[in-house]
Amino acid sequence: MTQKNAARERLARLENKYFQGISLTETALMKTEEERRPFVLAQVERLLTTGRSYCPLAMYLSDEFWTANEGRTPMYDDDPLEADDVLEVLTHEEIMRTALILDIAGLCHDLSLHYVFDQHEAFGIKGQFWVSNKELVEWLKTTPYEHIAMHTAYILKRHASDVYFDMHYQPAQDATAEIFSSEYRELIREPRHTEMPPRAYVETILDTLQRIERHWQRGRRLKLNPEVVKLHDDIYGVVPLQFDRVVLEAAQAIYDYMEENVRGRLHYSGRFVSWDKPPKSYRDKCDGVMRRFIQRVREVRAQYLAKGWLSDHSLAFGYILAQAEFIGGYMTSEEEDAA
Repeated sequence: MTQKNAARERLARLENKYFQGISLTETALMKTEEERRPFVLAQVERLLTTGRSYCPLAMYLSDEFWTANEGRTPMYDDDPLEADDVLEVLTHEEIMRTALILDIAGLCHDLSLHYVFDQHEAFGIKGQFWVSNKELVEWLKTTPYEHIAMHTAYILKRHASDVYFDMHYQPAQDATAEIFSSEYRELIREPRHTEMPPRAYVETILDTLQRIERHWQRGRRLKLNPEVVKLHDDIYGVVPLQFDRVVLEAAQAIYDYMEENVRGRLHYSGRFVSWDKPPKSYRDKCDGVMRRFIQRVREVRAQYLAKGWLSDHSLAFGYILAQAEFIGGYMTSEEEDAA
């Protein structure tokens, strides 16, 4: 079989397998993304909701071209629908149909595997892929492509959780990891593992993400130190609806002590013989730093907080200790040079 016939045979197989009864030619020949976008989204919506055994067709179409790795890693190095020398032997119409299938498969890949994608390319929406993007939020709430919205909202949730993890903002990370719908009495899991209606699913995720974002923006308006905001919320054990003046004072006292007596003190610039057996001198030093920090937290608790707050075995106390351990292990480049 010639290279040309092999490429055409594969193109025909893909069209028959995933687009049976649907003509791609008219849309493929459209000149702009704006003209093609409604067709692409309609096909992705269909492929996300059409199942074959365990997976939707969107996943199978994705697997025709890319692995499950982020960044759309090609499944085959010599992909007969992407190699330049093969495209040269196809007609212009065939090349454009191929490009259209690749556009559809690309969005299927990112939505099915829940990777952050280019929302401007996919939806025509500019700005950040974040819940503060009002245009994106409005699109997710009103689009007729409800299952695309479900998957996109789930990606927003995962992305936010990753960002909060990197920030060491544990109350927000936990809140996004365990979003619960009281109406449907269900934790938010992957879209294909839920019985919730698409609109309710999207709204449930957005409500939680927007609540956290409003709280964080309020802190910025009040010109609060972001680290103090995190400690304030650590003391609450959740992301609260408001800032409490006394709790902020307690958070500031803990922050001041951490900066002065904890930051960089747990950092080890040498080399462990074994990571699970650091030198005794280092362990003793760390134990001393943390013991003194715990004592300071108890003093702050007694000075500022009502009985029952920040008890030794509470989740909030664990958040505070985790923040101290992170700060203790972190040194700036200048501090490392001086160490």
